[in-house]
Amino acid sequence: MVKMRRFAAVAMVCATVVVAQSRTAAQKGLVLSPKATEVLKTLDALSSLPDGPWRYHSGDVPHGEAVDLDDSSWKSVTKEAKADRDAGWFRRTIEVPKTLDGYDLTGARIWFQFHAGANGPMPQIIYFNGRRVALGDDLEAIVLSESAKPGEKIEVAVKLLATIDEKTFRGATFKIESSKSRPSPSDLRTEGITAATLLPVLQGFKPEMEDKIDSIIASVDIAGLHKANQIAFDASLKRVHRELMQFEPMLKTAVIDLDGNSHIDAAWLWPWTETVDAVKRTWGTALQLMNEYPDYKFTQSAAQYNVWMKDKYPAMNEEIKKRVAEGRWEIVGGMWVEPDLNMPDGESLVRQLLIGKRFFKKEYGVDVRIGWNPDSFGYTWQLPQIYKKSGVDYFVTQKMHWNDTNQLPFRTFWWESPDGSKVLTYFPTDYTHSNLNPNRLAKDFVESTQRLNGFTHLLDLYGVGDHGGGPTRDVLDEGLRWMKPDTVAPTLRFSTAQSYFTSVEKTLETESPQWNYDSLAKGFTVPAMGSEGKLHIPTWKDELYFEYHRGVYTTQAGHKAYMRESEEALLNSEKYASLAWLKGVTYPTSDFEDSWKKVTFNQFHDLGAGSGIGVIYKEAAEDYKHVFQQARDADMASLPALLATVDTQAGKGVPVAIFNPLAWERSDAVVTVEVQMPEATPDGVHVVDAKGKVLLSQVLSSNNKTNSYKLLVKTSAVPSLGYTVLHVLPGQKSASTDVHASGLTLENSRLKLVVDAKSGCITSLVEKKTGFETIAAGGCGNQLQTFKDTPKQYDAWNIDPGTLDHFTPIESVESVQLLDKGPLRATIRVTRTWQKSHFVQDISLDAEADAATIQNEFDWHEEHVLLKASFPMAATSAKATYEIPYGTIERPTARVNSFEKAEFEVPAMRWAELGDGKHGVSLLNRTKFGYDAVDNLLRLTLLRSATWPDPVADLGHQSFQYAIYPHAGDWKQAGSMQHGWEYNYPLRAMQVAAHAGADAATKGFASVGASNVVVTAIKKAEDRDALVVRMFEFEGKDGDVKVSLPAGATYAVASDLMENPDAAHLPVTDGAVTVHVHPYEIVTLQAMYSPQ
Repeated sequence: MVKMRRFAAVAMVCATVVVAQSRTAAQKGLVLSPKATEVLKTLDALSSLPDGPWRYHSGDVPHGEAVDLDDSSWKSVTKEAKADRDAGWFRRTIEVPKTLDGYDLTGARIWFQFHAGANGPMPQIIYFNGRRVALGDDLEAIVLSESAKPGEKIEVAVKLLATIDEKTFRGATFKIESSKSRPSPSDLRTEGITAATLLPVLQGFKPEMEDKIDSIIASVDIAGLHKANQIAFDASLKRVHRELMQFEPMLKTAVIDLDGNSHIDAAWLWPWTETVDAVKRTWGTALQLMNEYPDYKFTQSAAQYNVWMKDKYPAMNEEIKKRVAEGRWEIVGGMWVEPDLNMPDGESLVRQLLIGKRFFKKEYGVDVRIGWNPDSFGYTWQLPQIYKKSGVDYFVTQKMHWNDTNQLPFRTFWWESPDGSKVLTYFPTDYTHSNLNPNRLAKDFVESTQRLNGFTHLLDLYGVGDHGGGPTRDVLDEGLRWMKPDTVAPTLRFSTAQSYFTSVEKTLETESPQWNYDSLAKGFTVPAMGSEGKLHIPTWKDELYFEYHRGVYTTQAGHKAYMRESEEALLNSEKYASLAWLKGVTYPTSDFEDSWKKVTFNQFHDLGAGSGIGVIYKEAAEDYKHVFQQARDADMASLPALLATVDTQAGKGVPVAIFNPLAWERSDAVVTVEVQMPEATPDGVHVVDAKGKVLLSQVLSSNNKTNSYKLLVKTSAVPSLGYTVLHVLPGQKSASTDVHASGLTLENSRLKLVVDAKSGCITSLVEKKTGFETIAAGGCGNQLQTFKDTPKQYDAWNIDPGTLDHFTPIESVESVQLLDKGPLRATIRVTRTWQKSHFVQDISLDAEADAATIQNEFDWHEEHVLLKASFPMAATSAKATYEIPYGTIERPTARVNSFEKAEFEVPAMRWAELGDGKHGVSLLNRTKFGYDAVDNLLRLTLLRSATWPDPVADLGHQSFQYAIYPHAGDWKQAGSMQHGWEYNYPLRAMQVAAHAGADAATKGFASVGASNVVVTAIKKAEDRDALVVRMFEFEGKDGDVKVSLPAGATYAVASDLMENPDAAHLPVTDGAVTVHVHPYEIVTLQAMYSPQ
């Protein structure tokens, strides 16, 4: 969550109620006359006492609430004044006037509410005449005077406690509630504005109604008010209300479902332990309000929160079960938490739903059908398919309204993934509304009609959020007041999101025009009404790119590295444990679930975004340590079991098993091997493969005391999802190599790379098969570019528009030297110092490698600087390609229209590609997510240095790696997807015991016979003796795919992502099953095995 607290405020009256792009009768909107406008302004002035200057003291004061305290020396402040993070006091003397513009306040109830924000919890203590009347965060309005008496004085003192950020004073409201014996000027104003706003967009509105509404509003006896004639003024209010009631039937055709909720951030400006209390308070309040308000309904998401309540407060959980059964407590989202939806791997998003939905189904009997992620910072294009194949049909988010450049011109639409999966999607304007005022709701309704012809039904989300809170009694009372039949208001009803979607879906036409960012840039036309009153809503076939928090792909680099690396560790361990399960080893189901819960929790949108306080990343690091240890423990049970029947002593020397976690054969890959020899080897060591062939190797380090070596080894072929056994033997033996280094040139049979001695730039990178020079003429490849990064708001979140327009290159070079000549790896080291930071980059080329790697060791000590690695390419095009979860997406390299200009920093997974189809370059990464491509530049964002909310974010040592892969052809022909996965899923080496065995020293367990398909996961099924095999198609090809399975499968079935199997059996023939894969489809198989 990244927004300052929003507070309830009745909108100031406007002279004009404008309606555009709706039905013809309402094209010009309703314009009120000056007289009617003046009436509404006068009525508004009677709704509250005017706010004025307050006296402010920075820092605590003993008994700052005391009536007799001398505060004459305190600073005078008004609305929008800033206050320190430390505790402080505000004081003001309130005197009830005899009349307010002629209106007698005798007997009126006056409510007080103090407004301040601090980007997080804003605890306050309220005192009236020295008596404490309220304490807490997000306080409701408090009765200042139950029955006002003119001349009554009240000393109001407010103590604001310490906050994590600077405070902003947003004023105070003194709302007037008229005596019950008198009509309410405020209510009549609300009715007048609601009628004037809403009627012109409703079916049946006629032009002559405009003058009628205006004359009715204008007939309020303002002259009588100014003469303090209370009787005449009150009589006119009653008369005007009766006359406005003639429009009540038409207004009631506008239906607004009111969905109570409270967005609660799992960890943000507070640790998760504090969130537990926020959930308890918020949900406890919701349950109490359900006892008091029989029609009230509440919506919640995030299964982790329910687990906390179940474990810590079981009685509350039982009460929630009761309300769920009644249909008053709605469970949405289906995920473990509300995660970031750009950076987690697709498999992580599946686990969010698998863990969350299974818990909700088991605990409450609810199969969640509504995706609910209102506050994440953009939404990946494959999310509709992930949702649809998880039994989720609808999606809600409000975040896209925060865009800084463009607004999507629709709020209700079908969102379609590349494969054709669609979810009905709705954009509420917000999700933390703290009032149910018909003026606000009418304005929202009208805005929706401008985007959808025939619109008659709105969903409104209300309830205090971020740190919890939810709906209050005041808000519910306000809603109930306007639900009464004698009010001039639309139809308001307490409802749920599911009820809204069910109702709206029945009104939709089957045909739906398709749009994406390219077509939208050419102009949008609101779809016409369908036949028989059906609604034509658009289909959006693109990602939902968030045009605001673009820095979240980079902030808190350490946490982002943990995110990527933990996914790799768990997915690999699951594969090995699945194979070991087939050999009788117990599958550690609960351990994997526990680890996935930690991984998915720490992908919560503020955690994953890097936009939280420092302590939550320290806590996350402890979670990740547990995850990595669990994965290692699982591997130590699985991998030896896989080798138990393998002949590892066939070759002489120390056996080392090399494991390949990917479902294709890996040839000529380089692996790091750590081995301890049984005795001293003064003449060094060499390595042979399973056939006794000497392999190219290079010693990285050795320890004579322990007879240990750390080696680079260029392997022979390692089978798909399999292993091969190598042997390390005493004595050096050479193998041929193609890597050569001379001066500052690195070369092998595939690439030739040149580094400039003065600049440290890669000035030449030739792909030798075609002789193509990858780097643009005169260009500086791997240039470190710095940008002044001072966002106007949300430091950790934002890279503001214009930030990337001007850069300062780091040109100073301390040294450029040839560090290593091989024989397996040659390396050039570039060392730099810039401002307070130090940079060491090792540019390496391995034997027969088709990519150059850059290992980075930075000592980073900058503030508000963004750092990128830039590569100017000789081949370019109008679109660059990026990997996203379960697929790819093309984004523009030009910056012509407003949508293209807004996409100046974008998220990606393991690689991005720029080329012209004949030649191209893929920029691979292991732990980074932010890229940009403009014209012929492809850049990877390396670091930021925000100072809020974590003042030391990313300062200190940074270690990471990326690679550049030049190639002929396009990215599909060049296998860029496979290269990205291989770079992130390296081979694994493990020294093993020498023993006899019947199995060969080289073996593969599973594979997919198609180069356009990636297997992402193999795991034991949750509820049956089966292996789940998940894969995705990424080239847009349709066809049958042969999947070779681990031995012993009896048959297979297709299933959804929640592991619900289809009824039809797929035969297994010769250990393989054939499945039809559609373009861009995520496919899940379950292979059945006899009980182990």
